[in-house]
Amino acid sequence: MNLQQLEYALMLEKLGSFTKAAQSLNMTQPALSLQIKNLENEIGIALFDRSKGKIEPTDLGLKFLLKAGEIVMAGKQLKEYAYSLGEVHQGVLRLGIIPTLSPFLVPLFAESFLNKYPNLHIEINEMLTEQILQQIRLGELDGGIISTPVHRQGIMTIPLFYESFYFYRHDKTYKSNETLKVSNIDLSDLWLLEEGNCFRDQINDICSLKEMKSARLNYRCSSIDSLIRMVDSQGGSTILPELTTLSLDANQEQHLAPIEDKVREVGFITRKLTGKEHLIKILTESIKQNIPSPMRNRGNKEVVDPAIPTNW
Repeated sequence: MNLQQLEYALMLEKLGSFTKAAQSLNMTQPALSLQIKNLENEIGIALFDRSKGKIEPTDLGLKFLLKAGEIVMAGKQLKEYAYSLGEVHQGVLRLGIIPTLSPFLVPLFAESFLNKYPNLHIEINEMLTEQILQQIRLGELDGGIISTPVHRQGIMTIPLFYESFYFYRHDKTYKSNETLKVSNIDLSDLWLLEEGNCFRDQINDICSLKEMKSARLNYRCSSIDSLIRMVDSQGGSTILPELTTLSLDANQEQHLAPIEDKVREVGFITRKLTGKEHLIKILTESIKQNIPSPMRNRGNKEVVDPAIPTNW
C-alpha cells in the first residue's frame, strides 16, 4: 500500500466512476481497476460497491477512505507547515460559505484582511452546508463558514459569533424594538427559505413549524435578500438572522422586532490537520474583529441546532 494508491481510491470516491477517475488521473481504466483491486486485497476489505450504476464506498470503505484522506492531506501539508514555522503569511485559502451568510459577512472582513496580508489569496465559494463538509473532507476546501455546531469525524469548529433572530413584517403590528415571544408571533403568512437549507431547519425548530398553509404563490429561494424583498413587495413576514439586519435601511428597521431566548452560532470549520493553521488563525481573528461586539458572545441565550447529520 502506498500514497499513490490512496490517492487513486480517493479520486474514485470523488467521481464515482472508474472511467472518469482514470481520465482525471491520466491513466487507463484497467490500470486503475487493478490498483484499486490490489489495495483491497492487501487491506482485506472491499472499498467500493460496484453493483450500482455509480461506484460508491462500502460502509467499511468509507471509514478507510476518511483515514486515507487524512494521510494523503498530511503528505501535502509539509510545505504549508514550513510556511507556518516561519510565520509566512502567504499562499491560498479555499473557503466555502453558506448563502445566508455570504453577502452579509464577506464584505465585513475581506477588504481589510487582504490589505493587511497582501501575499495571501482567498478563494470563496458559496455553497450549501453538506457540500462544504464534503469538500473539506476531500481536501478541496481548507475550511468553511457555516451555522454550527457540527459533529463529524475529522472536523473541528472555531466559533466566530452568535446571531439573534428578528421578526420582519410588512406592517407594524408591534412596538419598535419590542422583544417578541414565538408564541405571540403570527406565522400564518411567513416566507421561508427552501427545504434543505439549515437556516430553514432552524426556523422550523424555533417556531415548531410542522406544515405551512398552502398559498396561491409558492416561492422557493435560497437567499435572505429575496425573502426581504418578498415581504416588502408582497406583504407577509419572515424571520431574519441578525447579521442581515445590518444592511436594512431606516424604514425597514422600523418593521423589525427581536425574538427572545435563542441564537444561531456561526463557526469556521476545518480539518483537524491542514498545514494552514497559522492562516486560519489570522483569518478567524480578523472576522471576529469585524463583527459587532455584542454578537461575539451568546450570553444566556440557547444555541439553535442547525440539524446537520452526524454521519458522512
